[in-house]
Amino acid sequence: MSGAGNHRYVMSELSIDYERLASSLGAWPDPTALGAALLDALAARYVSSHPASALREFRQSGATYLFDLASPAGLPQEDRTVAAWTITPAAVGTRDKTYQRGFPLAPRADGSPVDRGHVVPHLSGGEFGPNIFRQDRALNRGWSEQGKRYRALEREAASTHGCFFFAHLIYTDDTAEPSQIETGVLRGAVLHVERFDNRPING
Repeated sequence: MSGAGNHRYVMSELSIDYERLASSLGAWPDPTALGAALLDALAARYVSSHPASALREFRQSGATYLFDLASPAGLPQEDRTVAAWTITPAAVGTRDKTYQRGFPLAPRADGSPVDRGHVVPHLSGGEFGPNIFRQDRALNRGWSEQGKRYRALEREAASTHGCFFFAHLIYTDDTAEPSQIETGVLRGAVLHVERFDNRPING
């Protein structure tokens, strides 16, 4: 973890310079301004890797999403969420477990299982549609070492009303299954960001 002023980050292999971005907004970044700046920066990064894209920004259940609506434009990649941010609400509705069970996901080609992961955790207000992606099961359920860290960040966001949370899905091919995921929470003036492997070599 490195820091500048009041901002500290896990900088190892992060996709953009989150420290510089947040510092440009002042010592105590406004969450709404931070969310907008993050999506702008992550959109620019995505287009640099996927020049043929059809990015759209929209809100759903209090979260703001950056989404590549590729199929109507005849682009080769699948439709997929690139990033999202939200502020954890005071209360959320009951999870629709029947909905999730009704749409099972096939394992990967190597037989490793996947879950319907949530870009924005359910307890932070996340729902379905663009909020769902193919996620490594051990990561999603906290079974691996990195999964434990991933779940800890989700729990932190979910347990704190008004917590700023964001997620960034990183793609290395044309599928809607990200290779890596970055998640972050704003702790007062400190933005904490970590990166996770969604396609671990050993499952």
